[in-house]
Amino acid sequence: MRMARPGRPTDLFEYGMSIFVRARFDAHDQRHAHFEELALALQEQVKDEPGTLTYRWFSAGAGSYLVIEEYTDDEAVAVHQERAGELLERAAQFADLVYAEIYGTVGPEIRAWAQARPQVTVFLDFPAHGGTDI
Repeated sequence: MRMARPGRPTDLFEYGMSIFVRARFDAHDQRHAHFEELALALQEQVKDEPGTLTYRWFSAGAGSYLVIEEYTDDEAVAVHQERAGELLERAAQFADLVYAEIYGTVGPEIRAWAQARPQVTVFLDFPAHGGTDI
């Protein structure tokens, strides 16, 4: 059982199959401070997204960043992408998306978004019907 935040599940099984995202960014030379500001703004923004379960940034040192995200479903991913669009576009001025991995059953819009970006890979649930969360 995890602690509940408003609009967040209190039981791991409350939502069924969630979608996970793992994305790595490398900041452009001398631009890491700008990227960090945007990452913090994104982290603050997701607090108001009820379908966002996890959104955590990590760093391996100035210039190397990784974000781990978890959403209730692909609709929640789409809401995040829409709300974060402007910040994500600005982030591209300061860092490159090295890779992104999306885990779970996603709809055609997210799949099309991923297919348009060679550094993004979608890993569908295996077996196709899902799996078992423990």
